[in-house]
Amino acid sequence: MIYNIQFGAGMLTLDVPNKRVVGVMAPAKVATIPNVEDAVRAAVAEPCAAKPLTQLLAGKRTVLLITVDNTRPSPAAMLRPLIELCERQGIRPTIIIANGRHRLMTPAELRLHLGDAIAGTCTVLQHDAFDAAQMVSRGVTRRGTPIRVNKIIFEHDLVIGVGIIEPSYLCGWSGGRKLLMPGLADHESVDNNHFYLTQPGACIGRLQGNPVSDDAAEFAAGLPLHFIVYAVSGPNDEVTQIVAGDPFKAHARACGIAETIYRVAKQEADIVISSAGGAPYDCDLVQGKKAIIPATQAVRRNGAIIICAECPNGLGAEKTFINWLTGKTPAEVIRDVQDRNQFSLGAHGANILARPIIEKNARVVLVTNADVARQLRGSYVTALTDMAQAWQLANLATGEDASVLFIEKARRLIVH
Repeated sequence: MIYNIQFGAGMLTLDVPNKRVVGVMAPAKVATIPNVEDAVRAAVAEPCAAKPLTQLLAGKRTVLLITVDNTRPSPAAMLRPLIELCERQGIRPTIIIANGRHRLMTPAELRLHLGDAIAGTCTVLQHDAFDAAQMVSRGVTRRGTPIRVNKIIFEHDLVIGVGIIEPSYLCGWSGGRKLLMPGLADHESVDNNHFYLTQPGACIGRLQGNPVSDDAAEFAAGLPLHFIVYAVSGPNDEVTQIVAGDPFKAHARACGIAETIYRVAKQEADIVISSAGGAPYDCDLVQGKKAIIPATQAVRRNGAIIICAECPNGLGAEKTFINWLTGKTPAEVIRDVQDRNQFSLGAHGANILARPIIEKNARVVLVTNADVARQLRGSYVTALTDMAQAWQLANLATGEDASVLFIEKARRLIVH
């Protein structure tokens, strides 16, 4: 049978005997709401644990809308009714893109992400985690993360977060406090927070008891974020529900809804073929590598994992990422990432790719573009440009009767 695997804007195909395929792990199918803008208007009129947005806007002079970059679905349909509500109060809101440590978008990318009407008429700023002039300090969390954040949030009467809810291997769930940490945080604060990825409890789908999430919540607790408007995102980025209101209570409600979509029963196989979900979720290896997280749980010992990620924007990470991939063994990576003095997001990326090798003695193969394959030459990840070659290599490692599991939309799956 022919199986299709999302890869960039297109598909890779693979013909696999049915008797070898144990299944496909994928999110649940969902219904799409008919009109996102109407759903936003209804949600902000009857929000969760907060006053209606029109009441919050009364008497305000300035409003800041914090939203996501283009590694996430466009928030334009949610922003438009919020901008309209502000304008009825005589307020022209400012928009800031919470890039975290991601690179800044180009003007063309901004217009594509937000649409001409928003990008051409609103003031749209971008957070730069490396621009010290943007930052102010507001203390330190109990875990030692400097609360160093973009000062713009203190310069507006009302701060509203706008984005999507999806599982996150960083904080358990996206959204809410994540718009401030890492969204608007200083790069050193982000690194300190993300060090806790190496600690027990840091896993996808866990909100409380996750040290990264708990630290981010403490980081955000005393900062201005007055209201949120979030789309619960379906497997194909369709909007399934809009939740608005208190930044913590409404966020928790949205996470509960999303969990019914993305929590799946664990399956196991000798060969696991996993895709993050195509563009934009495999825009670079930092994003595309997230497909390995459920694959690590699903692959059997001595098996093989094939990650399919086009990565047109390259590695998407600092030099530490490639230096560790090519200059250290998997065992050295697993050891050194626990050292706070050596930890960085690049180091953690290398760690994610090393884990199945150490934990399962699995072969890790990446199907990607020629430039990324060239950069990974000599690393502990076998990078190829041809799916047929990757399939052949996986079979050589496991045997031609080995069981096969496909994982779709892998970046969002919560395996239990």
